[in-house]
Amino acid sequence: MSKMLSVENLSISFRTDEGVITPVQGVTFSVESGRTLGLVGESGSGKSISTKALMQLLPGSAVLGADSRMTYTDKSGKEIALGHMKHGSKELRRIRGGEIGMIFQEPMASFSPVYTIGNQMMEAIMLHRGLKKREAREYAIEMLNKVGISNAAARVDQYPHELSGGMRQRAMIALTLSAGPALLIADEPTTALDVTIQAQVLDLMRDLQRELGMGMIFITHDLGVIAQIADDVAVMYLGTIVERGPAKEVIRNPQHPYTQGLLDAIPSLDHLHDRLKPVPGDIPSPTARPKGCPFHTRCAQAISGTCDVQEPQETSPLPGRAVRCWLHETKSRSAA
Repeated sequence: MSKMLSVENLSISFRTDEGVITPVQGVTFSVESGRTLGLVGESGSGKSISTKALMQLLPGSAVLGADSRMTYTDKSGKEIALGHMKHGSKELRRIRGGEIGMIFQEPMASFSPVYTIGNQMMEAIMLHRGLKKREAREYAIEMLNKVGISNAAARVDQYPHELSGGMRQRAMIALTLSAGPALLIADEPTTALDVTIQAQVLDLMRDLQRELGMGMIFITHDLGVIAQIADDVAVMYLGTIVERGPAKEVIRNPQHPYTQGLLDAIPSLDHLHDRLKPVPGDIPSPTARPKGCPFHTRCAQAISGTCDVQEPQETSPLPGRAVRCWLHETKSRSAA
């Protein structure tokens, strides 16, 4: 597998009336062709902001850190520095949609309510695939069929409000994939769906990824979903990746207390009558980022005088794993 996306030391700040806040700090991850990276964490962890930076979808008040590097290798093998393309440029239009596609959590916020599903799909197809109007319509119908929408020849002329939630999400996937992206970013695409439809959409995305050979970043707060769809996982907390590695290994043997807390919060079919175990407390605001390890205010294993004083560096407690936690740094020193 070849590395198609490399993100190194990504930091994002915003200028606000209250001063400069930095919701994303020092984020590093990569995506390989044909593999799925799960980006997981609570709301406010910085998952969506990090991926929107790849598409240059951040507001004008956003500032990338001087050491931030986002490198994408396109279909022709050309390396492109993301985040620095001129707005409105031909290069940015080619990358946004044609090379990197994005599925959003709520399709009604992504589709225009005044145009049919088909018109919106045809626009993307004509722009990125260079087809004529008649050919673009036929391709739109083909893509709607591919994602499992019945009677696609009729659905193509319907408006978004005429489709159910599950069908709108499938249509959103069809719209995104119709441009032929090599990398797909899926921002919590199943959160608003019921469990049955969620499972169908996950199966659909896995099948389409295998068929089309795409790389994928799947954003969610649910490690249960990550277990079903991801090859690799990066766990984010307050703008920092606290643990990353192969998804199965991270879920089987988590090395960071926050990852363990997220796993403990998943309901168990074997213990339906047990109380849920949420991660205690709330994620702090980026404007009140705690000193030291960002998770120490909620961590039952926090070391007084260490975790609340200095932020831990990334260590590798196991092969192929990376963790930011003083518990592992302490163990490493004791072993030495």
